[in-house]
Amino acid sequence: MKKLSMCVLIAVVFGLIISGCAPDGAKVFEKAGCLSCHRYKGVGGSICPDLTDVTKRKSEQWIRQQIKDPSKNNPNSKMPSFGHLSDREIQAIIDYLKS
Repeated sequence: MKKLSMCVLIAVVFGLIISGCAPDGAKVFEKAGCLSCHRYKGVGGSICPDLTDVTKRKSEQWIRQQIKDPSKNNPNSKMPSFGHLSDREIQAIIDYLKS
């Protein structure tokens, strides 16, 4: 019984450590300046598409590519590349857009 309790405790602590290391999608979204051009949930710019329901219209793979290198999805895209963001930061943005 003690061994099981210790394993559960270790799993909980490990989960808290891992989740604490995950980037906050809202903060990454804001820091990257997405709202300068895009609108999300009624806030932000209007010169680019509204991202409020983007995760219902586009796949995660498409969104990930759009953030990393938009010209791959659309050669005429005016959106700059955000390839400097880590995969974890991009996933955090996608998770935020799903919320």
